[in-house]
Amino acid sequence: MDAADTHVTLQQRQDWNRDGWLVLEDPLPGHAGAKLSAWVSAVSQPGAPRDRRLHYFERTAEGRALCRTERFLDDHPQLGRLITTGLLPAVASELIGERAVIYKEKINYKQRGGAGFRPHQDARAYAFIRRHVTCLVAVDAMTIANGCLELAPHGIPTLLAEDGDGCIATEVAARLDWRPVEVPAGGVVFFGSHVPHRSGPNRSTTPRRALYLTYNAESEGARRSEYYDERDRLLAQRADAVGGAARISTIGHFEGRPADEETA
Repeated sequence: MDAADTHVTLQQRQDWNRDGWLVLEDPLPGHAGAKLSAWVSAVSQPGAPRDRRLHYFERTAEGRALCRTERFLDDHPQLGRLITTGLLPAVASELIGERAVIYKEKINYKQRGGAGFRPHQDARAYAFIRRHVTCLVAVDAMTIANGCLELAPHGIPTLLAEDGDGCIATEVAARLDWRPVEVPAGGVVFFGSHVPHRSGPNRSTTPRRALYLTYNAESEGARRSEYYDERDRLLAQRADAVGGAARISTIGHFEGRPADEETA
């Protein structure tokens, strides 16, 4: 990669190698930053018959609330271009060390009263790939009050002891150096998929929406469709086993109460 094409500074690379994450406070093109909120609002609506998006809901003190949307890449051309072209995959490619391709995409809405997520490492939920990086794009400002991401330094791509349900073992999580990462709307956080992270509930009066985009090394293949097929299979299998809405992810990190779309 030519120096002119480099988006990650030497200091940022050193921080990444040490901690496993880096923060870019205003990296999006002007048109994307201005329209991001509207684009996400559009994707949050029920899809048309041919749309592929998957909506997930939780039960809160204020009623049923949308908490996540997955697999929307083909439903919204502008978001699709933001995710697959330009700065975001370029930075992911630099961090991985080769061209990166999109592996999965989701939106976490964290509505008022929405639940947080237990300490975990994303790598436990990612079948088929070994080299990957996640990019968080803050649609709304992320603060401690609304349940911003908290990260623990872990620059080495290794898995920590887990609790049997895909989350970091309680005694291990208690020893980690957790750091809240507050970013403005339009800010971006890249973090390795082995970096421990968690987030608290939204105690503010407004939603806190964020895109989470995971990229993998192109040499490992374009595995997005395969990932979502396997994810659908595992979630359906668990839902059948418990007789209802099981969870919003293949690991048990969500601290809320999932609700079916049809359930009031």
